Amino acid sequence: MKRLAVVCIVIAAAVSAWTIQASAMDGNEVLKKVDEVQSASKDSVADIVMILKGKDATTKERSMKVWRRHYRDKDDWSLLKFVSPADIKNLGFLSLADDKMYLYLSAFDRVRRIAFHARKESFAGSDLSNDDLSTGKYSSHYDAKIVREEGDDYVLELKRKPSSERIYPRVTAWVDKKEFTVSKMDLYDDSNRLWKTSTIKNERIQGYWTPVEISMKDVTKDHTTIMKISKITYDTGLKDEIFTERYLKRDVKGD
Repeated sequence: MKRLAVVCIVIAAAVSAWTIQASAMDGNEVLKKVDEVQSASKDSVADIVMILKGKDATTKERSMKVWRRHYRDKDDWSLLKFVSPADIKNLGFLSLADDKMYLYLSAFDRVRRIAFHARKESFAGSDLSNDDLSTGKYSSHYDAKIVREEGDDYVLELKRKPSSERIYPRVTAWVDKKEFTVSKMDLYDDSNRLWKTSTIKNERIQGYWTPVEISMKDVTKDHTTIMKISKITYDTGLKDEIFTERYLKRDVKGD
């Protein structure tokens, strides 16, 4: 009887281990969950403060407004317009998909399509590139693998898909196991050298997980850009006309 009991225990343990392994998520499933969390609402309108911090401790502050339409089955849409300071007021960025990004140069009253070779360019002197503002889903552009677990986080290794034009060939991301929010990312260049690091503070607002503060540091320049949400409203019923070149050229005052 004792031997039979031991056998039963061994079998039960093996079945339990197999069940846990079979039900465990893989990296690509985790990445899809991240996309779902980031596009959970229908839309959002946010007021954001951008702070530029140089290695000499000097800072510059800007303010902007961001409209965003979220989709579950395709790229999100977004429109960004600077409110201040005066020298860049109304400068804007429109992203309808990764291959459809437009920049409005308010000083010249001109909209230009962002070409592939310009995706790495800094956006308005910040540590964010034009590519960083694109709205494609991570799972559309990267294959992911869980390389380890750190406390409450999965650590994912993201490899750029051959079909993707994202500027980072490799990304390491820390993802909360329960909420599927991202708290940190290491971004590498084409030579596999660390290019940028990003830290994200997330809070639940109106029932949606929100990146209320994002810090992006260019380690090659020792320069940092911080984005802080001062106000955000979800599910406002944004109209299609907002995500157009015509609206991109509008004065941000009164929006």
